Amino acid sequence: MNHEHESSRYYYPVEGRTDGAIAGAVGFIATIAVPALAYAAWNAFASWMSALFS
Repeated sequence: MNHEHESSRYYYPVEGRTDGAIAGAVGFIATIAVPALAYAAWNAFASWMSALFS
């Protein structure tokens, strides 16, 4: 079946619905994970420095 034909789009209603879904999910996870990891890394570093110099 020709997917470029005007009538064929009705037979494939989900086509194109997931375009960019993987990138969107990665971006969403990164938005949460990056600050959380930065916070955890900073706290680990600060704790280590505090223990080292106390």
